[in-house]
Amino acid sequence: MAKGRPRKIGVKRTKSGAISRAAGAYNENADAIELRMRVFGLTEKEARDQKASTYVGRLCLAGLRNSTDGVSEAQYDAATAYLEAYANFKRAVKSPDALATGSGGAGGAEGPGYEQWCRRAVSKWEGIQKAVYAEQEIHSHANMWAALDYVVGRDQQLPHMIGDLRLALNAIGHFLGIIPMPRKHLSRSDVAA
Repeated sequence: MAKGRPRKIGVKRTKSGAISRAAGAYNENADAIELRMRVFGLTEKEARDQKASTYVGRLCLAGLRNSTDGVSEAQYDAATAYLEAYANFKRAVKSPDALATGSGGAGGAEGPGYEQWCRRAVSKWEGIQKAVYAEQEIHSHANMWAALDYVVGRDQQLPHMIGDLRLALNAIGHFLGIIPMPRKHLSRSDVAA
């Protein structure tokens, strides 16, 4: 007779013989998934998607459902690139971020490529700003900076800013090469010439 604790019968095991916990891992977040489904009206598959954790991500999921209320996948990518560029800019200029770190300016080691990385981060952020400003001049009625700040940066649910957000994300996407530039429509006189 074997020594030790009796072996459990009827449970899934890994190759090594240990009891598998894979099924438990899938259902660990069941309450959070159910809450997302109920509050935001998502399907279970959408609620399990990582994008469902932010308002822009949920707008992207709505866009994938062919809803007119959403944003495209490319616009979502532009929003994440905007957040990354802004975070890199703040790190490059050693901006204090009391909300995230609770301290003053950024610290840390400055390696040999740090100065060049800082220049690239600052120039990328300045390019994004110029692109949004240029789009803002074309659409003077829009409030693109507020849409980027509140909807993307602060993750607030403001449905009345979705149109302005789309314009800003298109400008950022065009600048970063995420969204192809639209071709100008040619008139008949342009074609004949």
